[in-house]
Amino acid sequence: MLNKKLPAGISLLIFLLVVLPVVTPDFSSSEAADPKKKLSDIEKKIEEKKQQVRETIKKEKSVMENIEDISESIKKKEQELRSYDNRISQLISAKDYQDLIKKSRYISLIAHYDSKVINQFSSDIEGLVPKKQELEALNEKLNADRRATREMQKALQADRDKKDKLLASIRSKRQAYEKTIEELEESSKKLRKMIESLREKDLPKSITGKGFASLMGRLPWPVAGKVAVPFGQYKDPVFNITVFKNGIEIQPQQDEKPKAVAGGRVVYADWFKGYGLLLIIDHGSGYHSLYGNLSEIFLNTGDILIQGAVVGKIGKSELLTFPTLYFEIRHKGKPVDPVEWLERNSRASKKIRIK
Repeated sequence: MLNKKLPAGISLLIFLLVVLPVVTPDFSSSEAADPKKKLSDIEKKIEEKKQQVRETIKKEKSVMENIEDISESIKKKEQELRSYDNRISQLISAKDYQDLIKKSRYISLIAHYDSKVINQFSSDIEGLVPKKQELEALNEKLNADRRATREMQKALQADRDKKDKLLASIRSKRQAYEKTIEELEESSKKLRKMIESLREKDLPKSITGKGFASLMGRLPWPVAGKVAVPFGQYKDPVFNITVFKNGIEIQPQQDEKPKAVAGGRVVYADWFKGYGLLLIIDHGSGYHSLYGNLSEIFLNTGDILIQGAVVGKIGKSELLTFPTLYFEIRHKGKPVDPVEWLERNSRASKKIRIK
């Protein structure tokens, strides 16, 4: 440990700084004349020297502290050096040169093994990189497939909802269709009774000619177009319902207006349940022609008309999605197949087109 007492040189320095100026003052002739001023100057110089001594002591103390820190650091370094010496001594303390060589081999083997492990680890890491990339690509594809599946599920659910709505609409339409058919069948029965109850009136020969029966197979079609629904038993393709039609539904060509197939007298011109606006013409001898689904009737009950006279305008069918003329021929109230009465080569096609 370093001695903290002041060295002799420093003590002598302090003595010289403090005492010497006092003992050996430099008197001038002017200062001798004023002893008080001289004393004041001496005291000031003494204080200055004391201040210098104090600062010197502080510097010495700082130097001493630095010296102690350096000594402490040297101690630690010496301890570390001894530790290294001990470790080297243990390593070199082999019984003979062969033992030292053996230890060196062990160290080399360990280093070699560590090197192999490190190399293998590095190789494994390099091998895992493409696998990781492959897994990431697979994961991305899986996420894309999941998103696509969710979109398909949404689309499927939308289709199911659409199907349910369509099914509900079809069921509703089917119920309405069945109700309309029931009403039509009931109306047909009432219509037959009404026709049977009508009192026939004589018609002029200029209107009847040789009689309606003589026109079978030669009657003109009431409207140019195609048969959408035939006479007789008919199975609806949409609702799969089998019904019996007392007449035919004719889909007219554009701007076609229905005409009377023969001369006669109007016996009914009004709305009839299941037929819409309905016109019935009496042709004599118990024969009647009926024109339904009209949007307008141009004639009144009691009017006499000739063959080919325009009877009204065609409206929308209650059973179909497009305008049709519903046409019947009845004999003594009983419906017959109109196609058998109409001309074979006519403006209307006999080909049945069911929608």
